[in-house]
Amino acid sequence: MTEPEMAIDVVGASKFFGGLRAIGNVSFSTHRGEIFGIIGPNGAGKSTLFNLITGTLPMTSGRIRYRGTDITGLGPHAVATKGIVRTFQSATVFPNKTLEENVRLGFLFGRLNVPRRFADRAHLRRSREEAQERTGEVVEFCGLTEARHRIAGDLAYGLQKTLGVAMALAAGPTQLLMDEPAAGLNPVETRAMGDLILRIRNERAIDVVLVEHDIAMVTRICDRILVINRGELLAIDLPEVIRNNPDVIEAYLGADIDLH
Repeated sequence: MTEPEMAIDVVGASKFFGGLRAIGNVSFSTHRGEIFGIIGPNGAGKSTLFNLITGTLPMTSGRIRYRGTDITGLGPHAVATKGIVRTFQSATVFPNKTLEENVRLGFLFGRLNVPRRFADRAHLRRSREEAQERTGEVVEFCGLTEARHRIAGDLAYGLQKTLGVAMALAAGPTQLLMDEPAAGLNPVETRAMGDLILRIRNERAIDVVLVEHDIAMVTRICDRILVINRGELLAIDLPEVIRNNPDVIEAYLGADIDLH
């Protein structure tokens, strides 16, 4: 059986805030073509780990590679130029611009690493045409066509969350990192978000890593799940194995979470 190709490779990641350890010597790899979930109780270190991967926080020690390239110590924009784009827990949009304008800005963000393209009029014209084409395609893919001319700040929260995903897709990622994509969504919206994530992987061949509290969504759409607790890797396995892991169940005791 052929070994899966590696996407993100985290080796010995540790993060200390003063004398407080947030992450301690965590190592794992994600695979190409995979939806990979990161879960854990509140305060387990999920967000810190996610921020280390995206370059939002520097590691105290450890290494991170993406598709064989060392990205240790790179900031968020430099990480994004490697094809890694993230979404945020809250709906982060430009509230005074239309939905379509927001998506177009996502496309332009993905071109910031090649500023010479904007140096002459021919390149500028082609970039505008490409931006218009990509914007329309992404808006349609995310099911946002009917709202494309509406002001983003006037959209319902669920649509704003989907818009955040569309903006990330417009940047042209090869790896999408999603910070609690279901946060604040109702059950119907959560189901739709899970379906969209599946389509992103299946139809656009974009690898996905997500941090999420909604265990039902994670176990439905993820190929593998990493569980972190008290800053340490507790388990990493298939969803059905994680759901019945006694150590994972114990870690969640007292939390309002149903692992089944």
